[in-house]
Amino acid sequence: MPLSPAPMLPGTSPLPGPGQRPPARSALRVAALAAIPVLLVLLVAGQLLLPRMLFLAPGFEARAGGGDGGTIQAGGGVYFQGFVYPWLRSQDGGGYNTPASLQNMQSEANVFHMNAVIIPVVADMPVRASSSILWHSTDSGNIDTLPEQDYVDAITAARKAGLIPILELQIRQYDRLSNGNTSPELVGNGWGQVASNIPVGVENPDGSVGAPVAVGQLERGWFNNYTDFAVHYAQISQRYHLPYFIIGDDLSQLTYDTSQTSRQADPHGVDNVPGENCPSSAGRRECEWLHVIHAITSPGYATLGSHTPQVGAAYKGKLIYAAGWGSVDGSTPPEFEQIQWWSAVSYIGVDAGFPLTKDLAIAGVNTLTQAWHGLGKETAGQGDIVSRLAAVSAKFGRQVIFTSAGYPSVLGSASAAPITNAQRDDDMQMNAMQSLLVTFSSQSWWAGVFWYADYPIAPRESQPHWDVSTSWAGNSLASSKMAGQWLAGFYKPFPLPCSC
Repeated sequence: MPLSPAPMLPGTSPLPGPGQRPPARSALRVAALAAIPVLLVLLVAGQLLLPRMLFLAPGFEARAGGGDGGTIQAGGGVYFQGFVYPWLRSQDGGGYNTPASLQNMQSEANVFHMNAVIIPVVADMPVRASSSILWHSTDSGNIDTLPEQDYVDAITAARKAGLIPILELQIRQYDRLSNGNTSPELVGNGWGQVASNIPVGVENPDGSVGAPVAVGQLERGWFNNYTDFAVHYAQISQRYHLPYFIIGDDLSQLTYDTSQTSRQADPHGVDNVPGENCPSSAGRRECEWLHVIHAITSPGYATLGSHTPQVGAAYKGKLIYAAGWGSVDGSTPPEFEQIQWWSAVSYIGVDAGFPLTKDLAIAGVNTLTQAWHGLGKETAGQGDIVSRLAAVSAKFGRQVIFTSAGYPSVLGSASAAPITNAQRDDDMQMNAMQSLLVTFSSQSWWAGVFWYADYPIAPRESQPHWDVSTSWAGNSLASSKMAGQWLAGFYKPFPLPCSC
């Protein structure tokens, strides 16, 4: 809903009603003397409580730039004040094992008051419809996964900077049929459209097609490999006492059941693994993810298919899954609204890339805030996003975290229209970030946002395309973009509890 001003003095009028006499002055003097002890008590209490109130709900007012900027008031509901900190082995010029990594983390914590950082652990898939997952840096064909020590270095630097480090599992697929699109949304493409006993040919990285394999065998093989990947980094998270672990990101074609993967349509596709308790109503996808979660949280588990005993991670922290915001095919509901196993994790993660407006014109905070609620003439057709997220939260009893949100500093960065000319516009980036925090900070079911992204490269202005990227932070506050300077004033220190 659009913000509307409240009455300056809500309640009944302090003036006497018609026909009433005002109180006598002697009575007023007696009342004033009687009120003094009460006022003294309230004054002492205020001295004790006011700093805490300001810490939880910093009073901040900012005038937004742009076409129809408005005045906003910061609320208290923000919990995670975080950022995503990606780095791949295929990149150069920086890294978690360089001085820039700690330097930028300290800047995020001290200047921008961030309290948590997502450290992506990226595994590769040469073929998107294969069971193979390359998650060791030494695997032949792996180009993205870092040596394990690099992730440990990132954890150490985050702790030194005063941040809560969170490992996040990610997949990149390099299938030649994906035409350069490495999105994990394409992993398992087509598996959900057939029953588990249907054989399909799997293309090899060289383009040749192997012997047909049953879809169920491919899918179970993939989940066994993914579970190995998840258990390993959950063990690292447990070893270093990381309180949160993100078990996956945007695997939209593998996380929810379709009409072909339901238990009713494909009863033989559901593997009843010993020691696990998959609901009788769950299809094969839901059971497969409950299997992954069981392996992460238990000291031992059995593999899918062969039921071979394995060592689990016995992870004791809180689990998050980062779901996609959009539809895979343009006609089905998005991943975050399709997943039925949200109650098995601690938080509902959403990569919040929702487009808000239809065109590339600059939009002010009020317009963008209305768009989050599905209001206004220029909305991008997403409906009432706030209510949709609130409904998922209420259904499963879990708070929502935006595990990724970012806006390039270009005209139309919150638009559904394709950006063909990256014309720098810092106002647009700031308006979009402001509207997100204005919209969600007061929602009790919302637990904060991780902004995308900062990188372990210094100086920051040397990061690729820094001037038009989603980055907000410069090498100093003065050299930061307008959004970064605003964010540094909006956020206040809000350390997260950690038994580290």
